[in-house]
Amino acid sequence: MNIQKHTRTLLCATGLLAAAVLAACGGSSDNGRDPILGLPAAELVSVSVTPATATVLVGASQQFMATASYADGTSRNVTALSTWASASPAIARVTPAGGLATGLTPGSAAITAAFGAKTGAATLLVNAQTPVTPPVVVSLTGLSVTPASATVRVGASQQYTAIATYSDSSTAVITNNVNWVSGSTAIATIAPSGSATGVAAGNAVITASTGDKSATASLAVTPALITDPPPPVVVVPPVVVPPVVVPPVVVPPVTTPSEPTPPVIDSPSDGSIGLGSMRDFAVLASTTITNNAGGTTLVTGNVGGPVQNVEPPQAPGYRNIKSGFDLSRPFEDLQTAVFNGNNRPCTVLSDVGIELGGLVLERGVYCYSGAVTLNGKLTLRGPGPFIIRAKSTLTTAPNSIIELTNGADHNTVFWIPFGETNLGAKSAFQGTILAGGEDIKVGDGASVLNGRLLSGKAVVLLNNKITK
Repeated sequence: MNIQKHTRTLLCATGLLAAAVLAACGGSSDNGRDPILGLPAAELVSVSVTPATATVLVGASQQFMATASYADGTSRNVTALSTWASASPAIARVTPAGGLATGLTPGSAAITAAFGAKTGAATLLVNAQTPVTPPVVVSLTGLSVTPASATVRVGASQQYTAIATYSDSSTAVITNNVNWVSGSTAIATIAPSGSATGVAAGNAVITASTGDKSATASLAVTPALITDPPPPVVVVPPVVVPPVVVPPVVVPPVTTPSEPTPPVIDSPSDGSIGLGSMRDFAVLASTTITNNAGGTTLVTGNVGGPVQNVEPPQAPGYRNIKSGFDLSRPFEDLQTAVFNGNNRPCTVLSDVGIELGGLVLERGVYCYSGAVTLNGKLTLRGPGPFIIRAKSTLTTAPNSIIELTNGADHNTVFWIPFGETNLGAKSAFQGTILAGGEDIKVGDGASVLNGRLLSGKAVVLLNNKITK
């Protein structure tokens, strides 16, 4: 009797223990959420899917996550335990056991996750792939040559510029990337750089071409000026010898009848332009000379100006002149020199401006209706004179250089701008600037080691070295 009773008690205890172990080890549909023996598992309340809304392109994928929430306020990730489905499988598919959705066609699909008796859902928007825009191909649509027409004398040169126009309306200088041809090489030749040279009097057509595009310009070549200064030759006027020479008569030296002194001093040493009383001046201004105090300016030559805020330091042996009386003659000679230079026949005549960087110029008178600029290096080759005239401004870039070669002399190089002159910082300039009525401004550290700054208005200096 007692043995039977104890057996029943042991069996009941064993059954309770087994139930508790089963509950603790995951024997329920909720994986045994409650580890405490004898307490039921928390009730599943809902399943949510995140992100709630996602967007992908056709062919791209989105990973969704399922989260189960319970009545006791807890939650857990049940992504791998849920059954996944797409409400629109033609638009998006989803892996049944993993929640990875992939866009198939443009549209919207509901993505669901089922866990236990609960289901959660999210929305997947599928967009079409953005079409790839092919790169815009810019093509050459036009070509032009400037100047359209020019005139040079035999032996002188004219620089032409080729300008390309593209399909996007942009332009570019392609002078060195076109093929240059002269229509008459007996009249004018042209180099690959676009520099044409007169050979004989006449007219030539200059053509630039690249691919299927071409453009032309005209070049008129006139005879060389017989009045241009030739190589140094002493011209002796004819002497009439009397038919009878009676010795020992001493014939006094023949003198020229007295004539009024002409306003132009025609001397090879100044290119026959006539500097007159300005010859010893390195800096001359009819109004003011401005110089920075305590700077490094040094002028080797006379300085003239009625008003000077800071007198430019000078090398020994030169004068600084401020008297209006002593300056009146140099100012008159300045206007005479400008007049003389502007009335010299043009070797090169252009209706536009010019960029001188990279050019090599021979002796001549270069006349431009626009601005004259210099970026880089300009080479003046051979004996002068060189006269560069501009109906606008004269501007040199910082660090620009003027180089004289093959006998070129700075005393026969003249710059005659109608507008203001600006010499760039640390540039190296050569030649005489004859500014009849405009300012001359010299940048910081610029040098005029062989030349003069002669202005009918004002001169501005800033740490400059100027040597006449």
